[in-house]
Amino acid sequence: MVLLLAGCTTMVADPAETAKWQLLANQATAHFRVAAVSVQPVAGHNSAYLCHEGQIRLAVKAGYVRFRLAHELGHHVLHHCGTSYAQELDANVVAIQVLQLWGLSETDAVRETVVFLLEVKKFQGNVQRPGHNVCGEAAALLRRYPSVPDPRMRGDRTCAEEFGGAKS
Repeated sequence: MVLLLAGCTTMVADPAETAKWQLLANQATAHFRVAAVSVQPVAGHNSAYLCHEGQIRLAVKAGYVRFRLAHELGHHVLHHCGTSYAQELDANVVAIQVLQLWGLSETDAVRETVVFLLEVKKFQGNVQRPGHNVCGEAAALLRRYPSVPDPRMRGDRTCAEEFGGAKS
């Protein structure tokens, strides 16, 4: 494996892994009829869409990689070049559509998205990346898709304020 440094992000140059994620991205961009985007696997926990470069930096060792790619593709499909809560909400909705394109049911795609957001909250605590409110995003998705149940385990207090209390 070759490691390249680019700013503060370590690029992970593994051709087979890059090709795997690039193929999924190509499928989504073709489906939504938008320009192709370059997928670059990176080390660390944060994925990002770089609009001016037409590139997704994908944290491939951080878990939930399919969701991470789908979410960043959401930003690409929607032509987002900033960071706002509204853009994060919209990118999550497109991510659900992308996950469905890749074979998940709507229920499973929503659940995967909400579970990811809850895991981020558990990992990061009250530290939020710009534009994000992961608990608000998760609660908004469950309001948008009311047939999908709250995936938290009974007694789980993660995002209790936004969800109206612990899971009962």
